[in-house]
Amino acid sequence: MTRAENLSNELYNSIFGEPWYGSSAMSILQEISVEQAFRKPIPSAHNIIELTLHVTAWIEETLSRFNGNKPSEPQIGDWPIPENKTEEYWNTVKRNLYDVTNKLISVVQKFPEEKLEKIVGGERNIPLGTGFSFEGLILGLVQHNAYHLGQISLLKKSS
Repeated sequence: MTRAENLSNELYNSIFGEPWYGSSAMSILQEISVEQAFRKPIPSAHNIIELTLHVTAWIEETLSRFNGNKPSEPQIGDWPIPENKTEEYWNTVKRNLYDVTNKLISVVQKFPEEKLEKIVGGERNIPLGTGFSFEGLILGLVQHNAYHLGQISLLKKSS
């Protein structure tokens, strides 16, 4: 298996598979109702739908970088504001997460091995995710997913 295939597999596991650290996004999100997604058990913290939108935003931004675009804040914003409290919208948010992840997996699987070491964006800027290699970008994204999926799991238990 190539490094690119390994990286795409790690990303796949974080959203759809069986990661070693716990449950995937799909597994965690599948039984969350729209009411749970919008509930704020910790008033000063993000809720489940905000966290899901945030994860999606950074997957979209990573895909953009792999497609040759300059690094920036995610097009939909770092912390997108949920549009409405309907079941249809909540299902759309989850579907968007899964769709953009599949697109990124497909790009990463075919990404040239020699480009994995190329630095993205030049100067190191940790919040913007620049100054890392393409390989480091995917590894960081998987870590980002795990971090926020842990938060979502705790919010799910408290609601």
